Amino acid sequence: MSLMPKHLREHNISLKSHPKNTVKKIPFKQWCVLGSLAIALLSSCQQPQPTPSPTATPTVSATPAAQETEGILEKVKARGKLICGVNGKLPGFSYVDEKGVWSGLDVDYCRAIAAAVLGDAKAVDYKPLLAKDRFTAIQTGEVDILMRNTTRTLSREIAPNISFAPTTFFDGQGIMLRIGKAPTSKSTPSPSPTTSPSPSANPSPEASAKSDELPTINKDVALSLKDLDNKKICVEIGVNANNLESVIAEAELKVESLVLPDLDAVLNAYSQGDCEAVSSEKSQLAAWRSKLPRPADHKILDLSLSKEPLSPAIVANDDRWRDVVTWVVYATFYAEELDITMENYTIFKDTKNLEVARFLGTTDSLGIELGLAPDWTTQILKQVGNYSDIYKRNLAPLDIPRGLNRTWKQGGLLYSMPFR
Repeated sequence: MSLMPKHLREHNISLKSHPKNTVKKIPFKQWCVLGSLAIALLSSCQQPQPTPSPTATPTVSATPAAQETEGILEKVKARGKLICGVNGKLPGFSYVDEKGVWSGLDVDYCRAIAAAVLGDAKAVDYKPLLAKDRFTAIQTGEVDILMRNTTRTLSREIAPNISFAPTTFFDGQGIMLRIGKAPTSKSTPSPSPTTSPSPSANPSPEASAKSDELPTINKDVALSLKDLDNKKICVEIGVNANNLESVIAEAELKVESLVLPDLDAVLNAYSQGDCEAVSSEKSQLAAWRSKLPRPADHKILDLSLSKEPLSPAIVANDDRWRDVVTWVVYATFYAEELDITMENYTIFKDTKNLEVARFLGTTDSLGIELGLAPDWTTQILKQVGNYSDIYKRNLAPLDIPRGLNRTWKQGGLLYSMPFR
């Protein structure tokens, strides 16, 4: 089918009927007009396309800049403050006193990040969060980082837009034993509908399964557990009760367990003298003990019934921010390995040790590659200290043994990746 209009086709036919010398007499300008009309008709057969909006598709050069301005590192720098999600009620980790002064291991790590990023450890806004709200606060950008005694687990690791930095405290379920005088007035709590008999006497199917999963206890743990023979232990129903049952059964101890519905009930029963020992996470036990009338009357045994690696949580879609937080944590580990503390860091200023010079940023640009100042590690040491400084300041007063939280050189689990 011809795309040429009918009147033009008829005209063309009439031209063909003329003698050849007549065709030659048609002006060249007329042929140009006919050709232009044909091209116009062909173009009109195509569907017109809308003109793209200038903002519909970002340019290649604009994409990296847009991503960069949306990064948490850039937001923190622009804001001049780090927003840190914390507990706020756990002595030794994150606690605010009646004067509004914050302290604790988690608090010091917030300060270390602020020192590295902003050069000012005080540039932190602490946001107390309930356990049920902590991950949502990260996912929605309400906080820049979560430093709230949070255990790193598989299910949490694969949760939408949640990631973790290196563990800052290797916690675990422990046992606190009363070694002083028992309270004079005792009151027997009314059993809750969820309270079960001693788990060692009547193990549930869930508890039995849990028992099979636990590793064999070592000799040191077994010796510590002997202190519990013929004692009554208060414990919260659920995983803590199951862990306790498994260990007691394996150690072949005669122990009576008082299983209660929540942690408050456990602490109240222990405080009133209804049990001689209590089992929960060691960080929780230390916080409880610090609030008791005579903390020295209570001993936290140097053993762990479970693995509870407490780790900073961050958003998963910001690799640069994850790198910053990760290497701030490693910096506190590595400084202790190098014996560089809050007190002596200045003597390393002119060091000829290449490893130390590289770490302190006097020879290499490791900080700049992270988006930080060259002296970022020095700012951490100057204003917060290394891991040992942080531990001594916050957890040593609570009489929590360092245990697994020693450096790998001392048989612990703190191990920094190389600064090179």
